[in-house]
Amino acid sequence: MHYGLTTVQIRKLAYEYAKALNLKYPTKWDENQMAGLEWMRKYRERNANLSLRKPENTSAARSFAFNKTAVHEFYSNLADVLQRHNFAADRIFNFDESGVSTVLETPKILAPKSQKQVGQIVSAERGELMTFGAIISASGNTIPPLFVFPRVHYKDHFLEGAPEGSLGAANRSGWINADIFVSVLKHIQKHTLSSKEHPILLLCDNHESHISLQAITYARDNGIIFVSFPPHTSHRLQPLDVGVFGPFKAKLKIAFNNWHMSNPGKTINIYNIPKLVKLAYFESFTAKNITSAFEKPGIWPFNEMAFSDEDFAPIEVYASNNSVNRTSNPDTSTVALELQPSTSVPSTEADIREQSPSLLQNSLFTGIGEPSTSAAETQPEPSAYIPITPEVIRPYPTAARTRKTDKGRKPGKSRIYTDTPEKNELEERHRLKELKKIEQERKARAKAVKRSLKELNSRQKKKKPKQIESDEDSEETEGSQFSLRESSTSPIDFETDEETDDRSINDNLNVTPEKIKDNCFLLVKFAKKTSVVYYIGKVLSHYSPTELKISYLRKKPGSWSFFFPDIEDIHTLYISDVAMILPDPQPRAGCTARMARLFTFAVNLNNYNVQ
Repeated sequence: MHYGLTTVQIRKLAYEYAKALNLKYPTKWDENQMAGLEWMRKYRERNANLSLRKPENTSAARSFAFNKTAVHEFYSNLADVLQRHNFAADRIFNFDESGVSTVLETPKILAPKSQKQVGQIVSAERGELMTFGAIISASGNTIPPLFVFPRVHYKDHFLEGAPEGSLGAANRSGWINADIFVSVLKHIQKHTLSSKEHPILLLCDNHESHISLQAITYARDNGIIFVSFPPHTSHRLQPLDVGVFGPFKAKLKIAFNNWHMSNPGKTINIYNIPKLVKLAYFESFTAKNITSAFEKPGIWPFNEMAFSDEDFAPIEVYASNNSVNRTSNPDTSTVALELQPSTSVPSTEADIREQSPSLLQNSLFTGIGEPSTSAAETQPEPSAYIPITPEVIRPYPTAARTRKTDKGRKPGKSRIYTDTPEKNELEERHRLKELKKIEQERKARAKAVKRSLKELNSRQKKKKPKQIESDEDSEETEGSQFSLRESSTSPIDFETDEETDDRSINDNLNVTPEKIKDNCFLLVKFAKKTSVVYYIGKVLSHYSPTELKISYLRKKPGSWSFFFPDIEDIHTLYISDVAMILPDPQPRAGCTARMARLFTFAVNLNNYNVQ
């Protein structure tokens, strides 16, 4: 039930139980408030089926999520697709990721018993994390794995020494994302030759990167039927977690330790990981491990009865509706007092200890002996006697669940994401998410414009002359303000009417990945602490639909012409930072080579602080 007892807790329970039953026990138990070590040793000898185990940490979410309802729903979805498409074992696949760090736990080593502290070399205090993605089939075969490196750009040499045919990718965090998962689907399709006429079944968890609209659309178009596990149940249902990743991590620890032994003084970096993973990969991703991992949760061969009631025992903690708080131990003396029969009882603790267990058992269940006349006259005879069990002394844990509310994210469940209803729901979620993102950006731009106008007004008040100006001076001032407006590079919009504000706010509402092509020019915003500046850049290439390679231009002082600096200013740009897609620059005819380097754009940039 995920609430197992330690040896100390068992000894305390034995003491409390013996005291409640008025059994004879050593006086030292009273001093320590627990049974002795000798009793514990004999207890384990009498119960040879018990062993001291190191439990696996299980979160409360996993403890509650693995229930009959969620598992039955998963089996229903699995049975549906198996019956609909008649999949064979070689067409059923499971994909999952696992983190691999440059620092892993070291294996056990031999050392003298007298040595109190034993050390083993590792690369660093904390390692650098990368993602390893495995793909296995119910037939026992594998597809070359995935490696995601914590880098901005992927290079081919990253995969040196990796299993043949492995897929490499790069992400700043080292984690998988939606774009990388689409590459994984293409990788799977390449090796399985899946199509709508010859589909495959892919089992994955509900990670956000797996259920993007782009991934589901590609899966539907290429015959990949995508079924997800219920949330927080992968430790019991997902084949890779059930029977493959465990042996893999154990072999990987040994491979890391052997590398350190062979390369003293050196440290492992992320580029060493693929060749070390290869050693553990071929030893752990065996046909025996893989087929057993699919069989244990009842995926293949399909078996809805793979889990018994004992497997669902942890959920019983939340199933109790008892209003009494049973998690706290009742006072032992109170239990013994309340459950003691109303007969003549020994008056001293010594007498209690001398009482035999058989006599006590009779007194508990049959109301023992013949009570004395005086006792019968003065005390009412009890109507029933309650037996004392260990559960009375230490009840099973119970927890009251909070009521469900409509707030927050809806709980997940097992889904067939490639089915039309699920895809339509995903499209609607994606549309609402994009609208929310656009609204947030619009509010942020409106807030920036409002702040800029406030700064402008404060500066104008400081510059306003104290003397009264004549009409001519006023006209000249207005003219100077007008000329200043035409040549200013300030980010403030000098026009304060609502139409101008709305135009500046809505400039980049039409910016979408589809409209950004290679060699086009963009207006890019850079937010500082108190202001926003803009640069013009030329798109060189696309890393992804939302990540660009861009070369920035510089503004010629005193004009609206732009040029590329002598030292190229090339950086990565995310589409969220694009303020506007600019028209193609106007060509300059009959000019010098120096003037031909200048670019001008047929768009009003007065409202932007362009650098």
